[in-house]
Amino acid sequence: MADNVHSAVGSARPRDLGGLFKWLLEAHPRDALRLLCGARLDGAGVIHDEPPEPLEQHDRQCSGAFLVLRGDGVPTDVYHIVVQVERTEGFQEWMVTCWSSLALKYSRSGHRIHQVVLWPLGNGYPGRFRRDRSRLEYRSVSVPDDPDPGMLLASPLAPLALWSQKPPPDLVERVVDQIAATTVLEEQLVQVELCMLAGGDLAAEVLDALGRKGLNDVVEQARSDREIEQGRL
Repeated sequence: MADNVHSAVGSARPRDLGGLFKWLLEAHPRDALRLLCGARLDGAGVIHDEPPEPLEQHDRQCSGAFLVLRGDGVPTDVYHIVVQVERTEGFQEWMVTCWSSLALKYSRSGHRIHQVVLWPLGNGYPGRFRRDRSRLEYRSVSVPDDPDPGMLLASPLAPLALWSQKPPPDLVERVVDQIAATTVLEEQLVQVELCMLAGGDLAAEVLDALGRKGLNDVVEQARSDREIEQGRL
């Protein structure tokens, strides 16, 4: 089954870090599951699914579900992926609620549930929650520490490597090459906005290199879009 790569991605681009991360993950679910969630796909189909209602109520921008369809009677893997920029009160209790909603939607015999929280800036919860006699374990991924930046840079998720604590020396060049190779303007704009949010000298280096690649128009449109949005706030 083919992935529904862009069908799940909304036309309106978010401007917050978590929302931009999520937009890119939904555009490239196979790369997201493989590189960030540790999934072994082995040719299985991947589709985006509508999350149960409690997942939507918390934060529609930063939570989603993906189904890995393997066939031949093998249970479908359900990946609930959350992008969480910082720790918030009640977050882990909400994760318990999400697991319950997922368990009600996806049958025990036909599905395996995996919950993954991506922390773009690191410093997340460790992935273990216990209260009274209840316990929940989920995969907690620190984007600056856990993914292999070299693998990210070889994929459409390349801008995520800008947050890596151990970037390779050709980081900027490889991020720019991936953005230049992107053929969908909306996705290029998301990638450029992520680069802008990396901040400091690194963001400036990427934007300068994009200009040298002949992508000044994309950079200026992304910058203009952000300024317009900020003026509305």
